[in-house]
Amino acid sequence: MKEREDSAVRSLIVVALLCATAEAGEHVVQRGETLEHVAQQYGCTVEAVLRANRLNTVLVKPGTVVQVPACTLKTRARTRERITGKPVDDAARARQALAVIDGTTLIAASREAPDDDTDEPTGKPWNGKLRVAERLPIGDGYQIRRPNRAFGAPHVVEHLKDAIAIVRALYPDVHTLAIGDLSAEHGGKLANHQSHQTGLDVDLGFFFHAMPVGYPDRFVAATADLDLEATWALITAFARTTHLDDGVQMIFLDYDIQARLHAWARKRGTPDDQLASILQYPRGKDSLSGLVRHWPNHADHLHVRFKPGQL
Repeated sequence: MKEREDSAVRSLIVVALLCATAEAGEHVVQRGETLEHVAQQYGCTVEAVLRANRLNTVLVKPGTVVQVPACTLKTRARTRERITGKPVDDAARARQALAVIDGTTLIAASREAPDDDTDEPTGKPWNGKLRVAERLPIGDGYQIRRPNRAFGAPHVVEHLKDAIAIVRALYPDVHTLAIGDLSAEHGGKLANHQSHQTGLDVDLGFFFHAMPVGYPDRFVAATADLDLEATWALITAFARTTHLDDGVQMIFLDYDIQARLHAWARKRGTPDDQLASILQYPRGKDSLSGLVRHWPNHADHLHVRFKPGQL
């Protein structure tokens, strides 16, 4: 009798474990979701979802059906605890889907370091550390808003300084540029951001014909006074690095501002093929084309992401 009871208990435990394991299946990506959000909803790692779909980017077109791998209890529990500190209900999943790649997030992030045996990916902008940090120095032509968040990979700092220098050489009279967050000194979670964890991301303000009130201490939305010529020069300075192993990988910018830049550059005579390689506009907000992509909450700054290079 005792053996039967033990066997029954073991069977119940197995069933419970199987039921508690995230099921493999399909997920239709909604507008505002990245694969990071999908992974969080199902308790998987981002790397596992990327592998299952043979992708190397968390940005996919809304409506895309992605495969969700089965996740172990260990992974699911650790992921859930790290993100929220408590079980994720349907309402929490809905809020996670509204979180964006950059900007204020509704997900409460744990400040605790991951376990030593973690199987989470490292070195990803949305989940990683900054192993070799260089602080962006004080320099001419730009103002660092939060020095304690001005750490980046060495190549990021150099490319950033070079791009700003190019614009100032072309337009000596441009005003000081606002530099937002890069990463913390050792990377990892940064308040108000989903990414900015590995020193590969940097936020920058725009150039205006006249410096707006409050700028560069804070970002200012692109008004009619936006200096399209100088802002375009900054974007193209970054675009010239895309062929490098440590150059720019992607730039996030509001779609309507892309439209204004597109109209200005085309009127100036910029070839259509160059416009197509740089701007997502006019192919739609969901198009996976162009270096510059639309993302919510990017109407007052550029978010520039670099390739990891040889970190």
